[in-house]
Amino acid sequence: MKISALKFGLMASLLLVSFFSIPANAQWGGYQYPNSGISRFRWEGIVDGTSFVRIRGRNVQVETRSGLPVQRQNYNFSDPLPRAAVELGLNVFNGRGRVRLVQYPRVDNDFTAVVRIDDNSGGRDVYGFELQWYDRNWRDNGGGWSGTNPRNTDGVTWRGRVDGESIIRFRGDQAWAETINGYGVSNVRYNFSSPLPRNSRAVSLIHSEGRGQVLIVEQPSRGNDYTAVIVVRDRQGGAGNYAFTLTWEKPRYRDDDNWGGRPDGSRSRGLRWSGRVDGSDVIFIRGNQLWIDHRSGQQIYDESHRFFQSLPGGREFVNVRKIEGRGLVRVIEQPSRSNNYTAAILIDDRDGGADRYEIEVEW
Repeated sequence: MKISALKFGLMASLLLVSFFSIPANAQWGGYQYPNSGISRFRWEGIVDGTSFVRIRGRNVQVETRSGLPVQRQNYNFSDPLPRAAVELGLNVFNGRGRVRLVQYPRVDNDFTAVVRIDDNSGGRDVYGFELQWYDRNWRDNGGGWSGTNPRNTDGVTWRGRVDGESIIRFRGDQAWAETINGYGVSNVRYNFSSPLPRNSRAVSLIHSEGRGQVLIVEQPSRGNDYTAVIVVRDRQGGAGNYAFTLTWEKPRYRDDDNWGGRPDGSRSRGLRWSGRVDGSDVIFIRGNQLWIDHRSGQQIYDESHRFFQSLPGGREFVNVRKIEGRGLVRVIEQPSRSNNYTAAILIDDRDGGADRYEIEVEW
């Protein structure tokens, strides 16, 4: 199969200019994830313009380059970012603009990770992302995924030799490679903890080794038959050794760690919603009431929802997690006094025909 138009963006370098800097020192209730093999850092805030989030150890700073300073910032660590050159996976779970990991922790930047957020549309929007990295205290004892599998994640490890540029695809419990240029891959070994689910479940590149680049270029979706696609670029002469780990949430994953939770641990699932969407719709939530504003396309059908708890009538952040669906799902308005503590969630399905969506909303 000939691939004629693979375009991969190069990571932008961080410009050395004067920034408007705000220290970020408010953490969600002091809660942390247990040490389960995958360490995590979650961040959320309201952005209008371009801002950089800098993470070092347990310290977080936001530097605003243009637009307004970040507002209502919240963050949480499972473990401090180590003083080591670790590889990071970036999952973006909210925001209409572009979110990029522009610096990895290295000796020359005092082991600091830098995430750039660009909101170039009018007004402001809520952004949320999670960084993940492989916990060095957790070992797979044999080059593959072992019985000490993290509690909330499944994954696959891949090892092999690469000469040139190759595409590696994962579907179910199978992996195969396609050579773009060079002599391709050899000496391949891979090990799944569980098959990759047949739904639109995002994968994260947690750990990679090798002298070249290892990048996720395509997430599983219905359009690619739920296949994760990785590119490995080895531009030095001869073949190099490569290894990487992909992880994803377990099919029945529930965030029992209650990130951002209250002291009584009551923050978890607030609402589960499902329906078939063809176009653009906004779901509004207030208390224990839900209604839908149809914006374009065909009306939603086969709709159902279940409240696990009412949305409190106070100042709250809500987070939406897409379980199934091919299009965009994001929070476009957070509860506040000005909107009578109503959350608004956009579902935007731009492909032809209807698709089934299922989401969980947490508060």
